[in-house]
Amino acid sequence: MTQRKARPAFFAAMAWVVLILLALVPPCRAAAPTPTPSSASTPATAPSLADLQTLEQALQNPAQRQILISEIKALIAVQHHVNGAHGSRPGSVLVSVLSGAAVRAGRAVAALARLTPWQTAHVWQRRLTADPALRAFVLRQVGTVLGVLALALLGWWGMWRALRAPANRLRRVPRHPEWRHWLAALAGCVLSLLPAALMLVVGYAALAVAVASLGLDALSRALALDVLAALAATRAISGLVETLLLAEAAGERFLPVADSTAEYCLVWTMRLANFAALGWFGLDFAHQAGLSDAGFAILLKAYGLLMTGLLVMLILQNRQSVAQTIGGQPDGRAWARLRFQLGKLWYLVALAYLVGAYVVWAATVPGGFAFLLRASVLSALALLVARVIDVLGTRIANRFLSIGPVLEQRLPGLQSRVNIYSPLLLGLGRALVYGVALVVALQAWDVDFLDALETKAGLHAIGACVTIIVIMAIALMTWEAVSLATELYLNRQGADGTPAARSARVRTLLPLFRKSFAVTLGIIVILISLATIGVNIAPLLAGAGIVGIAVGFGAQSFVKDVITGLSILMQDAVSVGDVVTVAGNSGLVEQISIRTIRLRNLSGTVIVVPFSEVSTVKNLTKDFSYALFDIGIAYREDVDEVVKVVKALADELQQDADYAWRIMKPIEILGLDQFADSAVIVKARIMTLPIQQWSVMREFNRRMKRRFDELGIEIPFPHQTIYFGEDKAGKAPPARVRMEENTDAGLADG
Repeated sequence: MTQRKARPAFFAAMAWVVLILLALVPPCRAAAPTPTPSSASTPATAPSLADLQTLEQALQNPAQRQILISEIKALIAVQHHVNGAHGSRPGSVLVSVLSGAAVRAGRAVAALARLTPWQTAHVWQRRLTADPALRAFVLRQVGTVLGVLALALLGWWGMWRALRAPANRLRRVPRHPEWRHWLAALAGCVLSLLPAALMLVVGYAALAVAVASLGLDALSRALALDVLAALAATRAISGLVETLLLAEAAGERFLPVADSTAEYCLVWTMRLANFAALGWFGLDFAHQAGLSDAGFAILLKAYGLLMTGLLVMLILQNRQSVAQTIGGQPDGRAWARLRFQLGKLWYLVALAYLVGAYVVWAATVPGGFAFLLRASVLSALALLVARVIDVLGTRIANRFLSIGPVLEQRLPGLQSRVNIYSPLLLGLGRALVYGVALVVALQAWDVDFLDALETKAGLHAIGACVTIIVIMAIALMTWEAVSLATELYLNRQGADGTPAARSARVRTLLPLFRKSFAVTLGIIVILISLATIGVNIAPLLAGAGIVGIAVGFGAQSFVKDVITGLSILMQDAVSVGDVVTVAGNSGLVEQISIRTIRLRNLSGTVIVVPFSEVSTVKNLTKDFSYALFDIGIAYREDVDEVVKVVKALADELQQDADYAWRIMKPIEILGLDQFADSAVIVKARIMTLPIQQWSVMREFNRRMKRRFDELGIEIPFPHQTIYFGEDKAGKAPPARVRMEENTDAGLADG
């Protein structure tokens, strides 16, 4: 999107001026307006002769006199309502003034109907045609006004041309760092206002010269001032919006919005600005030129109605996009669902507010529009400040809640624990900020929320909430301190930087202590919170004691589990990570609670064993383990030679880097252990670290099999020797064996 060219608004402005001069009102008052309530409410001034004559005619005419009397009575009734509602809130007097507003509206319509603007314009046209001197005067006044406005527009155009190049350079300022980008945006906004400011300076100077030298009359001067103010206002708004939304090239727009969005915002902003400025200043000039107070009031209400219609159209056009921005994507959270519903209904609230504001303004509720404007501005400021605090607070909190790599190395998992509480802390902070903003907004709308809190019940509720929050915060900090101390103790590093060794007993009991402490702390917090809100906890404590006794009698197995488990844990018989055999089940200890032990066997099956069923604990990995070998060799082998081979294999295994750290001591040969049916058994063992005996045993067996095969050492398999006995001389009788060949013929003969 390219920068929009400077539009020469000269011809449009001149056409607007001529239209007002020649068609809207004459340059002098043709008729004195009928007294109206609105004029009656203005500061009193000396009545003119025409006013007195009109009043005299109204009093002499019976019909007009009756209308005047009814208007005076209506004014008295309205004044009674206003005085009675003095000191009340603007919202409370809305109904009381609606009737007066209806009377005033009817009176204004009647007064406007009694005017004869077209007859006056016709008379003025006839005078202008018949009187050359008057025609020359009017043309001179129009030409002077046009000249003043032309000079003002020329000054604006020259300043705009001069500042266009530096404004484009400001758009090319890099977006990083952000402060430089926004500083450039601020400078661009200031530059965009300078042409409009110069327009006013040049216009006022030219107008002063025209009044002093050319004799510009008051009405022409008022016209020039209104048109000049309208043009300056629209040009200032146009410059600001174009500076922020338009760009010479892609990526040079100050506000990061799409091209279609920028064009839409620009069109609607200028549409509203032109309508507001030209309409308001046009009505102001018409009022100064002779339009009666009643006519000005009713035209002003119609102008406000058209402006409200434009805003309603804008709201309806952006209903879906704003709903998506507010509502987001709904999920399972209650706040997200509420936000989504608010996003769907936002336009109804906006329309109701807009229509209500127009009704309050049009009905001229005493102090109503000022109250509405003040409450709206304060509410918007409160929400804006809350949003700024929310964004800045979130950034600061994220920076302070980020754990450094050094601390994360010392305390593994600390960042994950912080991440658990950071959303809660941010949510509480956000709720507090927007809660305060909501209270400020309610107070701005005169909703006495704070007055309700100042009552005895409100103060008690606030005190209870603060007490509960403080207790929960202290409990949470205590719990985190205990957890942090546990983590520090278990993960403390030694002087060489390696983690200090902690016994399995400590690693088992500390988590159990932490869980027990959490349960106890939670019960204490619940009891104190109940006592704070006024619940008598003495019956609860007594009932808990009775229930505890009943549970103790009825749950003997549970009590037995707890007592047995505590006894086993205090004796350090089993710990997490050990390989044990309990109640006939073997496996790795994965978890130990106050009443059960959970194992996982070699096939991956999880076994949960209550402590009450544990009578014997076989811990296969307590402090150290042994890889035990029963080496079977044939009876004909030399046992001493086999022992040497086994020792050499053990030394070779201990030199292997993959297994050296697992072996605590060299192999220990226990000797020839037994004579089996098919082999003699040589027993040996190697001391290893806990749980490493099986890996050492498997590797040693693999190497021993390979070495025995290389050396021809027989590892016998089960076999039998047949013995036929012997005589006294020691000679065995011969075993006669006859081999027969079975053939088909022999079988047939047999």
